[in-house]
Amino acid sequence: MEKIGYFNVAKSNIKSGLNKLEDLCIELNFGDRDVVEAMDGVVQPICAGCILTASGKILVVNKSAKSTGEISPEKDKSLLYVGGHLDKEDFIDQSFHDTFLQGMQREIFEELGIKVNTKFKPLVVYTPITEKSQKHVGIIFPIILEKEFEPKFTDGKTKFIEFSQLSEIRNFESWSNIIARELIQNKICEEKER
Repeated sequence: MEKIGYFNVAKSNIKSGLNKLEDLCIELNFGDRDVVEAMDGVVQPICAGCILTASGKILVVNKSAKSTGEISPEKDKSLLYVGGHLDKEDFIDQSFHDTFLQGMQREIFEELGIKVNTKFKPLVVYTPITEKSQKHVGIIFPIILEKEFEPKFTDGKTKFIEFSQLSEIRNFESWSNIIARELIQNKICEEKER
């Protein structure tokens, strides 16, 4: 049985919207996925990457109906990230950053078949607007690749779009709305040139 990460929401400093990893004050635990998914009062970290290219493009993901449940916040939405649950095997010596980075790298390799790294701190996104979304927090690392690649994504469709086209997408799910705003406001894409 897969063991996934979780923490007690009442003992954390997590708030709705954008958070900083260093402000979370969490005690990370691991348990069987089916047990953790049924628990109340806990939040499960989702380790993910937001993939950008040096030429100013961003990967947009649309998951297939079979890979999202009826109550999933990702159902029929566009995503600016790829990732999944933190596994116990990702845990690295009490370092939340390194643990979440390891989880993101594993998930990106599993989902897209590529190895990645990043110098950026993660965007910690929490949008408790539904029962399902109350139980998940996105630990989303911006990743800048030198060039586009042909993703081997089996759970839906992916495409690279120009960064300037972000404002044209109207069906982002809640985390991707925050990611898009943060990328645009803070111009993370422009930092690659420094």
